[in-house]
Amino acid sequence: MFFYLMFFSVYAFMHFYFIKKFGKAFKVKVFYLYLISPIFILSPYFYRIYDKAGYDFYYLSFFILLWMGFIMLFFLYSLVFDLYNFLAKLLKVPYFKTKTAFIITLILTLSSVVYGYYETLNLKVYRFTIYSDKVDRDLKIMHISDLHLNQVMREDKIKLVLDVYNREKPDIVVSTGDLVDGKVSYRTSYIELLRKINPPLGKYAILGNHEYYTDITDAVKFHILAGFKLLRNEAVKENSINIVGVDDDDGVRLGYIAKYPEKDLFIGLDKKKFTLFLRHQPKLDKSIVNDFDLMLSGHTHGGVIYPVKFILRKIFVTDFGLVKVGNSYVFVSRGVGTGGPPLRIGCPPDVAIFEIKRLPR
Repeated sequence: MFFYLMFFSVYAFMHFYFIKKFGKAFKVKVFYLYLISPIFILSPYFYRIYDKAGYDFYYLSFFILLWMGFIMLFFLYSLVFDLYNFLAKLLKVPYFKTKTAFIITLILTLSSVVYGYYETLNLKVYRFTIYSDKVDRDLKIMHISDLHLNQVMREDKIKLVLDVYNREKPDIVVSTGDLVDGKVSYRTSYIELLRKINPPLGKYAILGNHEYYTDITDAVKFHILAGFKLLRNEAVKENSINIVGVDDDDGVRLGYIAKYPEKDLFIGLDKKKFTLFLRHQPKLDKSIVNDFDLMLSGHTHGGVIYPVKFILRKIFVTDFGLVKVGNSYVFVSRGVGTGGPPLRIGCPPDVAIFEIKRLPR
């Protein structure tokens, strides 16, 4: 509840800020804009309500999420102009007039929205090779994360993944959370497309924070219908490797599940076999470093907007990419979809292919 109060308070402030700037720039009365602003401010809430009720309004949903991106970007760009003008006046150097600043900010925002949406359409495929004496034969693992399937992230996102799958023909496919971001278990087209992903050694998934934010029961049902083996604080021993999967931290924070010691999941596993660790948020308990060979995560989206990545690097193992921690590797995906506005700036979506190659014996 606290999160929602904070979000809508900040979101409302951004709208009032935009309206005030608009009024000052063009010297017009904006009373009626303030009156209708609650419709826009509360639109994300309305979206969740009709989504849970099973109503599909694609264009309305697309507008609501795109507007969210627009108002947030406008606010950020406008703050930069406000800061510059404040310093410029303090130092008595040229500054931007109100109307000029508004128009430039508007152009920057609209340009960013157009480019940001374009970037969501261009999936990158990253390939990595890891040599190990813990596999009996070469393996290919395909990693997807953060599809955020909902009313806006639809079949086109699944088809991007399916194209890579058909081209790469991996032995194993794993999804590291936020596959679902709304009520989707009734969407047979999503399920049928995902069921076409059927690698010989199986496909595995874990839950992310957005599955808990929306409808956890529906999310679990969707994973099962789509053919995923859902790992919820458990480990499985395949013929070739060990796979360990944990629920997202927010499942504990929101009271859905009890905290489970991750260290215990590695007890009893064959240390001579390659161990794959699936964790949605790229946070790492130092006590389990070296208990796994490769940890796969998502959640960060690479920051969504490029500069945010530098903040994420202070919070998580990394914002994106492959890093080595001890004798273990950690890879963080920027994800395929978006968990909010359908925008990315400097953080394109991705799928990763890992080839685990056997060392000569």
